[in-house]
Amino acid sequence: MKGAIFDVDGTILDSMSLWYDITVDYFKEHGAALSNEEADKIQGMTLEESIPYIHDVYLPHLSAEQIISGFKAKMEYAYRYTIRPKEGVCEYIRLLHDSGSKIAVATSGFEELCQAAFHRIGIFDYIDAYAYSSEVGCSKERPDIYILAAKRLCLMPADCEVYEDIITGIMSARSVGFTVTAVSDKTNARDKDRLIRYSDRYITGWTELLSKNTNGRG
Repeated sequence: MKGAIFDVDGTILDSMSLWYDITVDYFKEHGAALSNEEADKIQGMTLEESIPYIHDVYLPHLSAEQIISGFKAKMEYAYRYTIRPKEGVCEYIRLLHDSGSKIAVATSGFEELCQAAFHRIGIFDYIDAYAYSSEVGCSKERPDIYILAAKRLCLMPADCEVYEDIITGIMSARSVGFTVTAVSDKTNARDKDRLIRYSDRYITGWTELLSKNTNGRG
């Protein structure tokens, strides 16, 4: 493949559980109970989709700006100082870079926090392009963010492989011609069968791909 497009949370960074915990805790702090199903629903939205929903349904006493800044403040320390990459992912990204692949990121996260984490874990210089859900105005249920990432690499979907941990993103990316690798995460265990069914391959960890590439190179 000429290009590789990586999701961030749950794919590069071991951060999905943290997002879930912070979402639930934030609601508790403001006197709103959040079920597991609702927490999952909100996590699957872009910021532009989730903030009006959170405001209208749960926190009408807060402005959209207050909600965004509240979530961001809770995540900032973790992204800048503590969230770890998944085992082997940095090495795999460096391997792709050294082999001549172009590398992009497609994420619903905060731009500056994502890039701060990449600087800290040592992969910032290997990323050629970024695409954010806020730019396309929709969640990963639609493939727009992956198409934008490919465009910024000057490549077609057929020339790119998407690495993703959420089933909606996997299905939408594959529907428009991307090759898709589904990445296991403790938060997507219940979707394992669908991850396998709707992806081109399923990995339980990045060391699997490192091992295959090492063996392939002799």
